Amino acid sequence: MNTENVTNSNNTERTTLEGGSKEALNKKTSAQFLLSTSLGVITIILAAVSAYYGLIRF
Repeated sequence: MNTENVTNSNNTERTTLEGGSKEALNKKTSAQFLLSTSLGVITIILAAVSAYYGLIRF
């Protein structure tokens, strides 16, 4: 079984073409993670409050 090795320069070129520099891509990824985590926590809290007041049943 053969595996194809991808060199570091190819990864850098692909990152630059897709979304800019590595630093910009890291910031974008970090912001997306923070947003999705926050929305998930808010959804769980809303579900818990709704269940507590009997608005929904689990």
